[in-house]
Amino acid sequence: MKLKLSTLLIAGALFGAVVAPAQANNDAMIDLLKVLRDQGTITAANYDLLVNAAKADSEAADAVNADIKKVAKSIPKITTKGKIKIESADGNWSFQPIGRIMWDAINTDEDNSGQQDFKGTELRRARLGFAGSVYNWGYKFESDFAGGDASIKDAYIKYGTKLAGNKFGLKLGQSHIAYGLNTKISSKYMTFMDRPWFADSSISPARESGVVASLAAKDYRWAITSGLTNGGIKTGSTNNNGSAFSVRGSFVPFMKDENHLLQVGAGYLTRGGGDTFKFEQRLVSHKDAKKWLSTKPTENDGSKAYTVDAMGVFGSFHAMAEYNNFTLEQNIARDIDITGYAVEAGYFLTGESLKWKKGYTSGITPKSSSGAWQIAARFESLEIDEFNARDEADKWTVGINYYPTQNLRLMLNYDKVTDLTVNGTNENFEPSSIKFRAQAKW
Repeated sequence: MKLKLSTLLIAGALFGAVVAPAQANNDAMIDLLKVLRDQGTITAANYDLLVNAAKADSEAADAVNADIKKVAKSIPKITTKGKIKIESADGNWSFQPIGRIMWDAINTDEDNSGQQDFKGTELRRARLGFAGSVYNWGYKFESDFAGGDASIKDAYIKYGTKLAGNKFGLKLGQSHIAYGLNTKISSKYMTFMDRPWFADSSISPARESGVVASLAAKDYRWAITSGLTNGGIKTGSTNNNGSAFSVRGSFVPFMKDENHLLQVGAGYLTRGGGDTFKFEQRLVSHKDAKKWLSTKPTENDGSKAYTVDAMGVFGSFHAMAEYNNFTLEQNIARDIDITGYAVEAGYFLTGESLKWKKGYTSGITPKSSSGAWQIAARFESLEIDEFNARDEADKWTVGINYYPTQNLRLMLNYDKVTDLTVNGTNENFEPSSIKFRAQAKW
């Protein structure tokens, strides 16, 4: 009878060792064996034998658990929310595929200007690339295939470290230069489908090849960036333009939190002489047949420009303004002055806020599964003072944006030119357009 009882008790203890945590079931088994020994159910010799076996099992289980934890610590971290990013467990390296698709539908009205209206679609952007980091070093490459031929956008290696408690960065390759606000804000995050007339052009250039250094507070309440560049990468070499020196600084005088802040900024750009200079811009869409705002190809003996800007985020409301002044210097003729400004305001009907990130804007995440809605308006003006001729135009843009998710956006814009002067003549036509975009980013 004692043998049968001891057999059942030991079997029960062994079963408990399977279903209970290792340390807990080991302690329970030893307590049970003590009771069996004290009651005489098992002998002292058998007690010692079973206790030693239990301790050996516990040590083996602990070793297995330690191995599992060691392996788990070395497994890379994979992020899938809003992006796909692979990162080492210690954070020393990462890799992320990036890209965007922007498909536009456009309907323009040239308003009896003599130019043909455009009604159709285009693939405005189709970009693929990757970015990553290795310890303090990083890299990024992105190319656009929308035009049928690949064009390089970003292609650089960067280094980042802490300097006196602040963030220091250095980029080598092609990247955004240190200048305007509207030019630097990514097309993924622009409020409207097109930038203001002056932005991302020869009077406010975007990406160039060279060296760009930055220093910023850890929370980006202040930042300063400077660069020395020489045109964009093209067929393996830089364009034959004079070198450009650029500098931009930003400061946040008021910040309750990232959804309630005011930022001001300014930039300066100077470039040596080089290729023949030309500035030209369409009025209401990327597919306009004629570029009404333009200069004649002319001598380029160097140029200088400056920009000032402000951006405020106050809950669901945001406002942004920028002024850009560009002067082309010429030895054989009078300098050409081109000035432009843009003021915009937007409001999220569903309670979200424009996302402020490192002194610029970034993507938003809808608060509900039904998505986010935003309305916005912008007024802009541009004036070209060239020799005895003058071009001048004003334009209104209103838009509505719908974000089904943080990676998708649908946009509807209406553009209307309200005043147009070409070569000193006040024109009586006012072009307009309706534009729609379907956008995905990752």
